[in-house]
Amino acid sequence: MAAKLLLLARFSLTSAQSATTPIFCIALSSLSTYTIQSPPSNTGAEPPRTASFITSGSGPYPAPMIADSSLPSHIICAPKTPPGGNLSMRFIAWANGACQTDGNYYRNFLTEFVSWGHVISADRAPSAGAGGATNYANIDTAKIATTGHSCGGLEAMSTGYHNTRFMLMMLFDIAIFTDDKRYLLKELKLLHGLLCEKDYALLPTGLPAYWASLDTGHQGTYSTTNGGKFGKAAVAHLQWQFSGNTTSKAICQDAKAPESLVADN
Repeated sequence: MAAKLLLLARFSLTSAQSATTPIFCIALSSLSTYTIQSPPSNTGAEPPRTASFITSGSGPYPAPMIADSSLPSHIICAPKTPPGGNLSMRFIAWANGACQTDGNYYRNFLTEFVSWGHVISADRAPSAGAGGATNYANIDTAKIATTGHSCGGLEAMSTGYHNTRFMLMMLFDIAIFTDDKRYLLKELKLLHGLLCEKDYALLPTGLPAYWASLDTGHQGTYSTTNGGKFGKAAVAHLQWQFSGNTTSKAICQDAKAPESLVADN
């Protein structure tokens, strides 16, 4: 089903007393207990190797970050020109790392998503440009994803937990912090993408899920040109799941396929 108006999925507000929304929250005072062995600043064996040039994405729908006066606490990433005809874009609700409100660090990553057929809503970045458009694109309301990085990944999980409006959940560089809440993984009903290895093993039997790993350290390749390898992996996964694109499926699964994530790792 396509909707002419822009569809927005609002995140729960983050409390100053917790590291994310209520379902998977921990006290901020306890955060260091869980990050002491792998601080967010750590760099892995394969740090980002590409330059960090700001672009509008590598896909056919160049995308800016837009501030809209009707959404003072969000930014919108949408095509510069709404696609014509009957083409419908998929919608992504994004939550920033550290549960912060400035998404500038993820600019290249998010605009890469959009350039391949998506519209994104995220917490507002103060330096985003002026907007105010009444229509950004036709939205396919049957294809909505909740996604996020680090603490934002827990926000995304909380947003999509038992929420039938979402088709897909993608979580980057995050795990459920406390073992006493891991039983909640058994209740998830969404397609799952890019979840951490420990939690991936606990997902319900039969739930479609995909796990990918690149040892860049916690900061990934989000800020590099077009989001780097993380951007490539995320777009391929979305195109596979949302559109049934066989080329994208092969990129994710077949080590011998052209542009394979495995060969590129």
